[in-house]
Amino acid sequence: MNLQIALENSEEIQKFLCILNLGMLESLLEGALSFEDAYTYLYRPYVAQLLEENEANKEIVKLFEECCMLEDIRDIAPDKLKNAIELKKKETLDLLQSISNTVKPMYWLNRIDE
Repeated sequence: MNLQIALENSEEIQKFLCILNLGMLESLLEGALSFEDAYTYLYRPYVAQLLEENEANKEIVKLFEECCMLEDIRDIAPDKLKNAIELKKKETLDLLQSISNTVKPMYWLNRIDE
C-alpha cells in the first residue's frame, strides 16, 4: 500500500499539521506513542524550519518549535509534562480555529475516490 498526501496551499498545510499535531499530542499524553516516535514522525526542528521558509503563521512555527522541546520537559520536569502537553493541545486548537477558511477545502489524499 502506498499513501500519498498532496498539499500545496499554505493554509491547508497548516490545517493538516495542526490536526496531525492534536493526534500526536493526545497519543503522547495517553502513552500510545513514545517521544522517540513523535520525533521521528513530526517533532523535528526541520518541520518548524520548513514552515518558516514557506511563510507560515509565526504562531504555528513557534508551536512546532516548542513541541520539539516536550521531550526535554519529560526529562527535566516530568511532573509538568501533562500540563505542557495540554497547553500545546489548546494552542493547537486555537491556531486551527484561526486559520482562514477562504480556501475551498480539498481532498488531502490523492485519488481517494478512484
